[in-house]
Amino acid sequence: MPKTRFAKELKDKDVVNEVFLVKYSAVVQARNGKPYLNCVLSDRSGDVESRVWENAEAAATVLVKGTFVRVEGRVSVFQGKRQFILNAFTQVPASQIEMKEFVPEARCDVDALYLKVLEYARSLENPFSRELALKVLTDEDVSARLRQAPAAKSVHHAYRGGLIEHMVSIAGILDDLSKHYGPVLDRDLLMLGGFFHDIAKLWELEYALTTDYTDEGRLVGHLVMGVELVERVMNTIPEFPRHLRLLVKHLILAHHGELEYGSPKRPKCLEALVVHYVDDLDSKINAIQGFIEKDENPGDWTLLNKMYERYFYKGPKSVSKQ
Repeated sequence: MPKTRFAKELKDKDVVNEVFLVKYSAVVQARNGKPYLNCVLSDRSGDVESRVWENAEAAATVLVKGTFVRVEGRVSVFQGKRQFILNAFTQVPASQIEMKEFVPEARCDVDALYLKVLEYARSLENPFSRELALKVLTDEDVSARLRQAPAAKSVHHAYRGGLIEHMVSIAGILDDLSKHYGPVLDRDLLMLGGFFHDIAKLWELEYALTTDYTDEGRLVGHLVMGVELVERVMNTIPEFPRHLRLLVKHLILAHHGELEYGSPKRPKCLEALVVHYVDDLDSKINAIQGFIEKDENPGDWTLLNKMYERYFYKGPKSVSKQ
């Protein structure tokens, strides 16, 4: 049966009987020492914080992360935020679920995006750069994962197909910047940075239903995993130039920009610096756009964005002539 109520639509005092995906679930203690279940229910429209106040341990055996549940309850507002207070809940078999109603997806056609990435890769002038890009991007496992993977767990492009959307967006900006600055920037290096800076998120994250880190993602991380990937492929290309090998690895390792943000090296060539700034820009635009779209505050301003420590204007941005 199709969903009729989505998480984003739920308002104060709504009585709800609907199916959701359990994104998070944990038994915690209230200030009075009594346990309750803190969980997050989700669908393609977003998330809703939820609570079970009674029999938390028993509820936790039903409201398990990654399962679908039909829940009954009432929405309330506490300290300016929605809370869905659950009274009843039963698991629903995945065979009865229309996945597109629960897993957020990129708004773009991921197959078309993949073809665009290959078009960019084939346009590289240096034959070693071109062969490296095409060997990585046309790998069967990489190709399949690129159509599914988010770019992050929660901050930006955190939906199915988000990684390739982010990759194509960055590649387009880098292509334009290479034309703007001409010989000052090496276009091939810029594009390789756009392709490879986040490529290992294909394995850093698991994203069948909910998104979380894999063991390799937690212990190694996508920067090192990305370097390992391109190193393996470069070793299959005869006479791959040493200087190009070093620069490609540097583009990946330096793309977070600063040591405190997880990069073991800060950008030390112009192309690495540009890749870092463009990656940061595209990530922030997507994250803030998503925050504004989900904001429930009435009027022209959002609620406080804790990550960016500011309110964002969402009112009209142009004035038509009278």
